[in-house]
Amino acid sequence: MLKKIKKEEFENNFLKSLLEIPDCPEELFYKGNLPLKENTKFITIVGSRRHSVYAKDALEKLISELAGYNIIIISGLALGVDSIAHSQALKHHLKTITVPGSGLGDNVLYPRSNFNLSKQILDNGGLLLSEFEENFKATPWSFPKRNRIMAGISDLVLVVEAKEKSGTLITARLALDYNKDLAVIPNSIFSEYSKGSNSLLKQGAHPIFSGEDILNLLGFDKQITKQEKLNLDDFSEIEQKILNTLSEPKTKIEIQKELNIDITKLNTEISILELKGIIKESLGKFRKI
Repeated sequence: MLKKIKKEEFENNFLKSLLEIPDCPEELFYKGNLPLKENTKFITIVGSRRHSVYAKDALEKLISELAGYNIIIISGLALGVDSIAHSQALKHHLKTITVPGSGLGDNVLYPRSNFNLSKQILDNGGLLLSEFEENFKATPWSFPKRNRIMAGISDLVLVVEAKEKSGTLITARLALDYNKDLAVIPNSIFSEYSKGSNSLLKQGAHPIFSGEDILNLLGFDKQITKQEKLNLDDFSEIEQKILNTLSEPKTKIEIQKELNIDITKLNTEISILELKGIIKESLGKFRKI
């Protein structure tokens, strides 16, 4: 069900920070539940529709390390990085907010290919938010306009990856204008996908290497990490040995040589650890999640 909230009501929830930005919207439309601001931190995650494998893996790792904290993930429902941000938030039981560049009507929600994702967001207690009328169709100018809302309601804007001339940089500049923390995942100097995001680091954006870096920026006290929570009694001797070898990503052959284990047995144990959500394969190498 579509609802509407007026500017004068923003004071009572997480929309309060929008009152501090230029061109504050006079009203917003939404589906879902408006979260309260108290004791909750909001992270806007932005990046390109076309992204590298590295960006996907890095973002998945970072969001997994935020699980269990009172954090809400904000993004724009677009293909690429936005979709990963929303999907990973759902996977790790974090609430997520989407601010599309369209109205929220089922017939215009953009992009259409993420319609089911928008339903999953609502089904899991999330929020769809837009300043556009219900049946407004996305236009080239509506995306930069919605970016100010994403930056305005956030405590931190995280740029995952952006080319030299990327729309993602609009949100980054808005974050700086609004005095929000701006963070960037560093990437290869040889990657065309990251020339824009790497340039933000030269301008003073915070480099992010782990979920702990994000938690520190948001003011959370360090809690026990997922790996520290693992009780070794929950794993067999061979599973413990495999985990101990993964201080850095390794191929299956590298693990086999280090442990001197039968490959059939290793395949079985690795599959079990993957099902438990403890390790993950990427580009032929396994790493702890």
